[in-house]
Amino acid sequence: MTVIDRNGAQHTGCIHHTARLLASLEGARLHPSAAVLPFACEVYCRADQLLPFPWRLGR
Repeated sequence: MTVIDRNGAQHTGCIHHTARLLASLEGARLHPSAAVLPFACEVYCRADQLLPFPWRLGR
């Protein structure tokens, strides 16, 4: 999966890590081509359940 941050930089990773990025980066979104992949829903659902920047909270 690929996450695009608000500056347009692209970050590619697995479902777990792109969900973490989506939850943590303000203005982040999935790459438009991700909409056709079955994993896009999984990334959005996981991101919705995650706290942003958990390493700052010691979790």
